[in-house]
Amino acid sequence: MKFCRNLQRVIDITDPEWAPYWTNYKMLKKFLKQMPSIVSAEGDPADCDPVSLDGERKTKTAMVPIQQNTLSSSAVEMRNNPGEVAFFKLVNSELKKAIHFFDKAQLEYEIREARVREGIDIMKKASPLMVSEKWSLMAKSLYRLYKDLLLLETYAIMTYCSFSKILKKHDKVTRHNTRTAFMANV
Repeated sequence: MKFCRNLQRVIDITDPEWAPYWTNYKMLKKFLKQMPSIVSAEGDPADCDPVSLDGERKTKTAMVPIQQNTLSSSAVEMRNNPGEVAFFKLVNSELKKAIHFFDKAQLEYEIREARVREGIDIMKKASPLMVSEKWSLMAKSLYRLYKDLLLLETYAIMTYCSFSKILKKHDKVTRHNTRTAFMANV
């Protein structure tokens, strides 16, 4: 099943206030499709030398582009490409948005947890006549907190997956290896 559909299903079950904070995966994917392919800028298969993966010259092997100092030339090439710069600015803005929301939500849930704990402590000291009615209210608030925490966990997982998937698509299109380095910082 398509990731974008799964992401949309999860967005639909969460609080509508969370909607602007989800990763705009669809927009990133569209931007990536519109971005001119760097593969054509690197050269066509005629510029490739038939070399096996172990470095020995063979007649029927994978076509590997001939490049000197591939890491630095790839990084320079990415910095000089306005499409790459714009793409990573979008990815970074989406990441900052997600981190800001997660930190804010985490703080809110810590406050809610403290209030539930205070309520439980008060309930333990209250008279037995009022306790049975109040315990059901306390259980409902605890259940809501648990459910919201599960949704926040789902938010974190789906956000991580969306960044991983869009960077995997980017690397496939551009033949760069940016996903590993970027995801190490997420």
